[in-house]
Amino acid sequence: MPMMWWLNLPNFWIASLAFALVPLAQAVDFESKPGAALVFVTQTGCHFCDRLDQQVISPLEASGLFTGTVQLARVSIDPGQQVTDHEGLSQAASTWASNYGAYGTPTLLLLRADGTLDAEPLYGVPDAIDFFGYKIEQAVAELAKHP
Repeated sequence: MPMMWWLNLPNFWIASLAFALVPLAQAVDFESKPGAALVFVTQTGCHFCDRLDQQVISPLEASGLFTGTVQLARVSIDPGQQVTDHEGLSQAASTWASNYGAYGTPTLLLLRADGTLDAEPLYGVPDAIDFFGYKIEQAVAELAKHP
């Protein structure tokens, strides 16, 4: 009996719709939550962002890495998303991110408490993702030394 691949389409569309209804990130306000931050710049439909979040960012968050002097902020550059910067200026998240050189997703930014970059942005997801978490952990530890 031939496989009827189209019978699985409703399940695909339902799963896709459910994912689309979950917001990636809320408006981010750096002025009300001062301190150093690892900023995860992401957007809806970015499969590399999903991979980075599931395999690296969320496990690091669950480990308690961001309970000290460095916070984790997820910034979605989807249309309509806003960021309030360290000076209290509210702007489109995509504009805010591009000011730091984050033109694509995923991008990780290491920001000091005053809003300046502590290191060069980390772009994309490396093929050997196993050691990327360690690299981020080390960068956060360095940032915590001089927030």
